[in-house]
Amino acid sequence: MLPQGLGRIFRQSAGGIFGLAGLLLCQGCVNSITSGALPAASDGDAAVANLNLGAAYFREGRLQLALERLDRALEHDPRLAEAHSTIAMVYDQLGETGEALNHYRRAIRLEPDNPVAANSYGVFLCRREQWDEAELQFMRAARNPRYPTPEAAFTNAGICARNAGDSIKAEQYFRQALARNPAYPDGLFNMAALAFGSGDAESAQAFLQRHMDSAPDNPQLILLCFQMETHFGNIADAQRCASRLREQFPDTAELAQPDRFEHDGER
Repeated sequence: MLPQGLGRIFRQSAGGIFGLAGLLLCQGCVNSITSGALPAASDGDAAVANLNLGAAYFREGRLQLALERLDRALEHDPRLAEAHSTIAMVYDQLGETGEALNHYRRAIRLEPDNPVAANSYGVFLCRREQWDEAELQFMRAARNPRYPTPEAAFTNAGICARNAGDSIKAEQYFRQALARNPAYPDGLFNMAALAFGSGDAESAQAFLQRHMDSAPDNPQLILLCFQMETHFGNIADAQRCASRLREQFPDTAELAQPDRFEHDGER
């Protein structure tokens, strides 16, 4: 059984990691890793320019503007795989699952070896509990030598495995992520949460410390800090974690039940 609060941490961390798919997708746009040939110089330039604008609007949460720009990108180049995978993310955010699925599939058909499209599609599939197909897409991304951040795809695969109930496979993927990048914050956080959830508090503490040494604080990290210090009976340290959460992230969901911190800290 997970310690109190860890189940919610798991769900929130999954959302946080999956949010990286959008970030990596936009990085792929800027880096122009698409392997397909552009149809004509003017159309190709216009397609990429609109793709990058659409990706930027998507990052900012301006979905309608993103949709307009990405539609224009596809008008200029209907075979631009990253435009399809990016507009798929926009449609997914808008709740138009059918349109999202169509564009993801088109992106994969156009460029089966595009790691950015594969990682993004894997996130989409995992959220819909299509575990096996999601894992396939994540591995396509992670094992592609053109993918600059395989640790992100391995971490996504680990989250998906954990959500499917396979903690052993989840740990394997998280460790593969950290083998590629030992300081990768999302891999460290997920290993800490997984270890603590399985009762290995000392390993969890070590992974948490590595995360805190390599990346800025975030609400999920501080909440896990609070849970772990409480577990070890370090009440003063637990309360310091709670205070950091209140001071640094006063409007986050982790503070939806503020009384819990005082109650848990006094046990």
